[in-house]
Amino acid sequence: MLLIAVFFTVSCSTEFIDNPPEDKLVLDNFYSSDGQILGSGSGLYGRPWFYFNEKFIYGLDTYAGNSVGAYSDLAQFENFSVNSSNQFVFEGWQSLFNVIAQSNTLLHNLEKNVGPGTTPEVVERVKGEAYFMRATAYFYLVRTFGAVPILNRIEQYTDKIPTYRNTVDDIYKFIINDYKEAYKRLPAVTGSNNLEKGRLIKSACDGMLSKVYITRKDYSNAKIYAEKVINSGDYSLIADYGLQFNNPTYNNSRESIFSLQWVGCVGYGYGNSAQAYLTPTSEITGDYSGWKTFLPSIDLRNAYEPGDKRRKATIMLPGDFYPELVTKKGGYTVSPSGFGGSMGWRKYVIGSVAEFPGACPQQTNQNTAMLRYAEILLIHAEAILAESASTSSTVALASFNQVRSRAGLPAKTSITKNDVFKERRIELVLEGDYWYDLVRRDRGEAINIISNQERGEYSNIALSVVNSKKVTPTANSFLIPIPASELDANPLLREDPVPFKF
Repeated sequence: MLLIAVFFTVSCSTEFIDNPPEDKLVLDNFYSSDGQILGSGSGLYGRPWFYFNEKFIYGLDTYAGNSVGAYSDLAQFENFSVNSSNQFVFEGWQSLFNVIAQSNTLLHNLEKNVGPGTTPEVVERVKGEAYFMRATAYFYLVRTFGAVPILNRIEQYTDKIPTYRNTVDDIYKFIINDYKEAYKRLPAVTGSNNLEKGRLIKSACDGMLSKVYITRKDYSNAKIYAEKVINSGDYSLIADYGLQFNNPTYNNSRESIFSLQWVGCVGYGYGNSAQAYLTPTSEITGDYSGWKTFLPSIDLRNAYEPGDKRRKATIMLPGDFYPELVTKKGGYTVSPSGFGGSMGWRKYVIGSVAEFPGACPQQTNQNTAMLRYAEILLIHAEAILAESASTSSTVALASFNQVRSRAGLPAKTSITKNDVFKERRIELVLEGDYWYDLVRRDRGEAINIISNQERGEYSNIALSVVNSKKVTPTANSFLIPIPASELDANPLLREDPVPFKF
């Protein structure tokens, strides 16, 4: 499956995501209009990411201690016993390499098969989208699996060239190069029509570069690129944190820098399936889904400060009332016993088709947040803090406290690294970041944090009675094993990584 490429064609559309891609093996797709080119680019924003978004990314939150679940493959994440046959791991790997394959195919076709009726600026723009998506897929792969193969040429798929893993340093160099190539080609601002809504612009590259550099502990560059985003004027925090995740009306808001774009109710694989697995009861979805596959952890609940508005928008607790859910009955109140004795997720739960027409089972039109302005503000604060024990920098505090202010929390007058990581955990829960934050911390420090997490369940949520469970990872737990089927198909993946020829 490593070298599988699901290529695609799309017809012209007046809406950015109205026309989902058709999965076909097409290496000689010919583009005769700008609409066809833009349509091909729009195909990169959804379906190739489907299995990454379905369970894999939320499994990483379970690995990190933000959620729990009894499903067998999910329990491996909870217990730090993930093996190379894990279904979620395979789906994540396959999906990310599918994004890479489709990006490579699009770059190939735009180089070879563009007709005279097209505009060079549009061709370059969609090339920029392909570079960006390829870089982003590799950013997830290298942080999850470590050394993986760099695939950037069609011949690697068609000519059966031996494929080795490449070094981590070279993968990061490749990622940075791709974001910079994307930056050259993407527009500075997004257009106002529906075809433009949700598409990438230059500052998205700056935002992702700041995230790459903070991961690499290159604080100087992280600060430079975060400030480019802040100073661009393209983004700001929206007033209500929860509306970004629980209300498709707010898709592509002023806070969204890069989001996956989903189409509800057109078929499995084109919509966002997260609600089906996160919602704690079918009474909320109004259909057969609402499986509570993933549940909030006690450790996460205990991490919230009193008065934090994000808690109710993220976790449902006994007695919480949500007038915007189950509207046919006047709203939804969580029972005193919770959901069979457990808490439930509110984040990425939009409700039923009565609330939103695009809320079909396993295929809603709620965007998946991949990079938000709130994270850029926290990266900015962390980059200024760098390796210092604490900082009282007014610039760092201005960024940091913007995020806290929206949450209804008092401003801090100085911050430490622990403050930054805690704020990131609460702000970015279920956005695939907390696990990677633990990975980039000092290894002993991360092991200590995880070992002290409460990964148990309530035996009586009303009385806060807990069946406690603690898990201690090892130093080898911070990379997930490459799927066994990939190793069997390509034994070269077992070899030591080699330098990439740039």
